[in-house]
Amino acid sequence: MESEMDAFQEIESLEKELVDPSTQKNAARLQELLSDDFLEFGSSGMVIRKRDVVDSTDTPSIATYQLSDFEFKSLGDEHILVTYRSVKSARELAYRSSIWVKQNGRWRMLHHQSTVVPGAI
Repeated sequence: MESEMDAFQEIESLEKELVDPSTQKNAARLQELLSDDFLEFGSSGMVIRKRDVVDSTDTPSIATYQLSDFEFKSLGDEHILVTYRSVKSARELAYRSSIWVKQNGRWRMLHHQSTVVPGAI
């Protein structure tokens, strides 16, 4: 049985994988990482679903992300809330939160929200 700390470390690794440009271009990997019910409230104000993310794999991404200050909270046996900070391309600070759910033995992102902090950098 997976310990809570192991789950937290795995989810932090998966969060970092999701912002990696090679993962953002890999539709098959995105299918694995996102729950079928995935929903994101983006920093742009747009509502983004799994299909939108998978269909955008041909859009080149030049943004780089630095993630830090991860905090985790178990929401039951198979749900975890993670909050952290991101800096996009060294110029945009955002607070982020995700809910991960364990489905068929694998962690998948169910929900994500990004809130840009205006003028923070």
